[in-house]
Amino acid sequence: MESAFPVERAGLAAEAARLLSIPPLRRSEWATRGPDDPKFALGDLLTMIPLADIDPLAVRLDVDPDQLRIYREVALKVPAGRRVKASWTVHRDLRDRLELLRDGMTSREAAVAAGRRAFDSKADQRLTVDERAAKVWTFLADPEVYVRVEREMSRTRTERRIRYGARLVHEELARQEKDTRADLRARRNARSPLEATLKARLDLLRAAQLVHAVGELFDDLPEQSRLTEALEALREEADVILDRLNEAEPVSVIDAESWHDRTTRAAIAGSG
Repeated sequence: MESAFPVERAGLAAEAARLLSIPPLRRSEWATRGPDDPKFALGDLLTMIPLADIDPLAVRLDVDPDQLRIYREVALKVPAGRRVKASWTVHRDLRDRLELLRDGMTSREAAVAAGRRAFDSKADQRLTVDERAAKVWTFLADPEVYVRVEREMSRTRTERRIRYGARLVHEELARQEKDTRADLRARRNARSPLEATLKARLDLLRAAQLVHAVGELFDDLPEQSRLTEALEALREEADVILDRLNEAEPVSVIDAESWHDRTTRAAIAGSG
């Protein structure tokens, strides 16, 4: 079980949350205000707590603990006096080669200085699988990129679950419609009095499928208020009917076969 973040460090956690909420420097500011990036301030703050408290803090802040660890590591390896007018990413890439840091350095220059292949040195389609994997890992080493990718993957997983749930609803309604059609054919062949009821049920199932489809497309449709009004009217009518049915006396249903026999006997008697 993960330990809780120490209560006595609540103020530090609040400050960490505040620094996380500050937008990073714009690209145009890297060459003039690099050390002012809030990631440096957050890293400096994280050096004030034991490494063992990083995971509990990450849980409290709802962030990836690896993100906090890299902020802390860069702050420890690149103290304030060694920081230059360049992006935080440049400092991260050269945190073990401080002698290579210089004002105005770009991420590409830092990658080359660190001995890694420049990002644009080879077209992606010409890379081997291993090279593409290494390139992906290089990007994922950037906490901001990692968080963005994780957020996108989480959103995609959520959308897949929603689509799967929607498909199940649609399939269930379609199954009910199919079963009702089969029942309707059987009742029609038997001249059952339930034929009209089944026809109505079929129409209602189609309406349910239409409502479900509209719900799936709702966010993409213009003037949604028109649909809302129609759905409200539909719900009101359904509520009225359901209330009336709940108050009505139970209805006895005559077996289809006996009804058919009685109708036949009545017809024969009438023909006499």
